[in-house]
Amino acid sequence: PVCGQRKGQRQCKRPDMAMICTLCCVAKRDETCGDCTYHATAQNYRETRKSSTRLPDGDFICELNPEVEQAVQDALEFAQRGRMDHAQEEIGRLLRDHPRNHCALYGMGALHALRNETREAILWFDKALAVYPYMVEALYNKAVAHQKEFAIAEAVRAFRKVVDLGPAGDEMTEHARSSLDFLAETIRKTEGLDLDTYVAAQESFNRAYALMEQGEWLRALAGFRDSATANPRNAPTHGNVGLCLAKLGRKAESLIELDRALEIYPEYEPAMLNRQAVERMEEGCPLDPKMPFLRVEYSKEVLRQKKQGGRSWLDRVSSLLRRPPKSES
Repeated sequence: PVCGQRKGQRQCKRPDMAMICTLCCVAKRDETCGDCTYHATAQNYRETRKSSTRLPDGDFICELNPEVEQAVQDALEFAQRGRMDHAQEEIGRLLRDHPRNHCALYGMGALHALRNETREAILWFDKALAVYPYMVEALYNKAVAHQKEFAIAEAVRAFRKVVDLGPAGDEMTEHARSSLDFLAETIRKTEGLDLDTYVAAQESFNRAYALMEQGEWLRALAGFRDSATANPRNAPTHGNVGLCLAKLGRKAESLIELDRALEIYPEYEPAMLNRQAVERMEEGCPLDPKMPFLRVEYSKEVLRQKKQGGRSWLDRVSSLLRRPPKSES
């Protein structure tokens, strides 16, 4: 790095894209930094601090503390060397002293990401972005975490923000751009859709799923049908259309949709299980309201089984359904 003392954390445009540490970056910033995002953020912060009046919507004030940023980077280096407990203790201390510092919040998310605790990581990245919406590192790692969770629409949105906000030519910006290209090509090959259409279908699916969890079967049905219109070859969408129809007492239509899901994906076990239940119902009588509703993340379950072995998803869920219900208190 420029100073030769601390580890470089980012590239500096002025000394020919040399690596520079956080503290040197702060010390050397001036008007010659041009359109560097770090310099622009510092300039905006100084301007907003001059006024005590409320800022317009969309503006914000966040703490810029290079010492905290460097401490977070140091802690994450300990974590990458296997000293997770020490890193956890250091970032926990920083959060106690600086609970609204976006770098400290990001650091806790990065720790969870290093442990492959992707959902917890996303929660902390969101906390960091609530304080500082333009933190490219948090956006990028949030996108990667969403991708690991198979939440492609959320990953695409975050990657696109990285491309919009990150410096041109920056390694993280280019990684985000190549990730978007990879996702677009993969979805084109597997689904026959462009990326925007696929994302719109998934967003409709997610909204409908939230309604289904609340028992809003008719509204959920409309949402899943919107998703199926955009992406007609998605087995879970047709499976959920079938479940909504069953909950509305429309047995024949439900079986058609469940069969469509199995035609698309013959090994799709949730549709197999739901079809067995629908076959036992009577037309016009809604599917047993006492039947438990189980959230399914089937793709991840299949990958987990392939990696770790053990019982199949259908065996495990069937055993859950056979358990006696817990008494209500």
